[in-house]
Amino acid sequence: MKDQTEMLRLFIFLSLMALLSSPVNAQSSQSIKLTYKAYWGGFVISKVYSSAHLSNESYQVDVAYDVTGLASIFSNMKSKSSVRGNILSDGALMPLEFDNAGSWGKSHFTTKTRFDPESSQIVAHDIDFKFKKEAKYIPIAEAQRKGPDMMSYYLDLMLNPHALAVSQDLREATVFGGFFLLNMAYKCPERKTLDSGRATYTGPVIACEFTDKVVDGNFIATDKKKKKKRKKKKKEKAPKPVEIWFAEIEGLQPKVPVYAEFAIGWGKVRVYLAEIDVSPLKAEKDAP
Repeated sequence: MKDQTEMLRLFIFLSLMALLSSPVNAQSSQSIKLTYKAYWGGFVISKVYSSAHLSNESYQVDVAYDVTGLASIFSNMKSKSSVRGNILSDGALMPLEFDNAGSWGKSHFTTKTRFDPESSQIVAHDIDFKFKKEAKYIPIAEAQRKGPDMMSYYLDLMLNPHALAVSQDLREATVFGGFFLLNMAYKCPERKTLDSGRATYTGPVIACEFTDKVVDGNFIATDKKKKKKRKKKKKEKAPKPVEIWFAEIEGLQPKVPVYAEFAIGWGKVRVYLAEIDVSPLKAEKDAP
């Protein structure tokens, strides 16, 4: 089901942009909220919002985005994602809960995943989906149902000070993406300069390329006529890498994404960091 796979990949990427903006230094006692704007053909088509709370022992990230403006005429997309987990003494992340829900038009999906706190093995995986086209879900093999989830994977990447370094080396990992098991790979081949009036940050960046490939879990058409049409189609080309530019911004640690671009079925989308909000974390007794 190419349509569902592409839409879910778009959901994952926009959530990723918000997630990667979120990490805060556990020692800084700060709350960081960043907003991104996604452009297509010169129009703002989506806004992405995120918030994160990190301590020495735990993490929680909440992400939400929706399609806006001209794009809402073609696809009224919304998504909410959240992850909660523990941070071990060696810095490793162990997810506990990962929830993701989204919709576009009459299609929608939800996933609720729970992990064993010691092994990251998935102990509960509840899913629900309704698509415009008739589809059957082929679940991920039981032996493959293990973390990290998509959000924990990228959070771990951001918290590793050596991960986003200029290099031609390709780094790979297997990641649980909700409906799909993904092979994730990335490299950061060069340094560039971001200079755009759409971005709140301009200056030097590290340009990285990300790719993903579904290796388990799938949607297949249940309509016999559509099955025959799909067999006649030529082999689909592999998706082009998603390019994300990271920068060191004073007061924020570690590096955060300030620009990205990726291709979907109806063209190239460019995403810029638009707003930064940094404030002290409230003590528990002062929290509402």
